[in-house]
Parts: sequence; structure tokens; C-alpha cells
Amino acid sequence: MFEAKGNDMRRILVTGAASGIGAAVAAALDSQGHAVVRADLRGSADVQQLDVGDPAQWSALVAANGALDGLVNCAGVRIRTALVELDLDEWDHVMRVNLTGTFLGVQALARTWIAAGTPGAVVNIGSTTSFSAVPGQPHYCASKAGVAMFTKAAALELAEHNIRINAVAPGPIVTPMLQTRLDEPGQREWLTSQVPLGRLGRTDDVAAAISFLLSDAASFITGVTLAVDGGWLTR
Repeated sequence: MFEAKGNDMRRILVTGAASGIGAAVAAALDSQGHAVVRADLRGSADVQQLDVGDPAQWSALVAANGALDGLVNCAGVRIRTALVELDLDEWDHVMRVNLTGTFLGVQALARTWIAAGTPGAVVNIGSTTSFSAVPGQPHYCASKAGVAMFTKAAALELAEHNIRINAVAPGPIVTPMLQTRLDEPGQREWLTSQVPLGRLGRTDDVAAAISFLLSDAASFITGVTLAVDGGWLTR
């Protein structure tokens, strides 16, 4: 992990921080000495409530928390529905959370950084489905492909302001989102067999990659979507 020391300590906003990858990222950054602002649709005592698809809530959250140095857009939703059965409400919901929420977060933070003349770093959450489609999830695949291209476009536009925008593309990571599938007979074994490194990913695998991309060690990296997939995309 890339631990914060002295002036390297930063204030970082993590969305989707109530569970899964978001919770792991928030915990990892906290353990490294960063000041972590946690946000999630399910607010709690230590997690601020945020609907990532609502621009007014983004504005209020950013205003309430003062200067931030980084953002990790972990909020996401994955629903398995065949294309011919998919209705527009479900399509819009997945796009609103996964793609629109990512855009709104980057926009909100970029506005504050540009106005203040300060640098910033963002890590978005893509997926191996950003690059390799799977059946039964056309809306999820499209949203994550959008995240990868939005990351490149935002990185290009914001580079002149010393704002870096990157993403990670997790493969099969053991999270509550994946657990329903893993509980199906034979699915854990099949998924594991498809990973060249021979195991399913852990949330701390993704957290380590995100920590790196936020750190000064990645100061010359922007516009990248880094696969954290055990070699899944090499197949």
C-alpha cells in the first residue's frame, strides 16, 4: 500500500462506501493516514447519504465537506436481465448510478479544483465488462464501457489543470454484488477456473490498485483503466 506521510496526507471522498469495494477502499485509505469522507445511498453514523445520480446532492456534499484532494467513484449497481426482457426503467437506473453518477462526481470535484487552482485525482470503477461483454447484462456492460471512455475523455480535458482521472476494471471480486452468483451451484468453481492466476479477487486487491493511482507514485498516469482481474482479459 502507498501510505500517506506528512504532506502526502489527503482528504479523499469515497462513494459506495457502505459495502463491497467501496468499504474496502475507504478502510485502506483510512489505514494509510488519509482523511476519508465516506458516502453512500445508505447513510449511517459515519457514512454521509448520497444519491450519486442527483447533482444537487453532489453539490451539497462537496460544499459541506470543504477542500477535497481526491475522489473514488465506487457506487455501482449490477442487475442481470436478458436484453429482450429489459425495460427502460431498469436500463435508466443502471446508467444513472454507474455512468451518470461517475460523471456528476468528476464534474463536481473538478469544478472546485479548477476554481481553487489546486490539483486533484480521481479513480472511477469500470469493469472487465468495459472491454469484454457478457450475456444477460447489456445495460451493465454499456455503462461500464461508458465509464472507461468517459475516464479517457475527462483525463484529456482536465490534464491542463493538473487533475488526473483514472479507473480500475475489476474482474471477479468477492463482494456482496457477486455473492448471489457465487451461491449458485458450480459458479464459484467455474469463475475461478476462468482466472489465469487461479483465484477470485479480493476487495483489498482493488483497494491497492486504487491507492496507487491516487498516490504521487502515479503522478504521470492519467486516462488509464487498469485491469485488476487476475488475467481475466488476457483470455
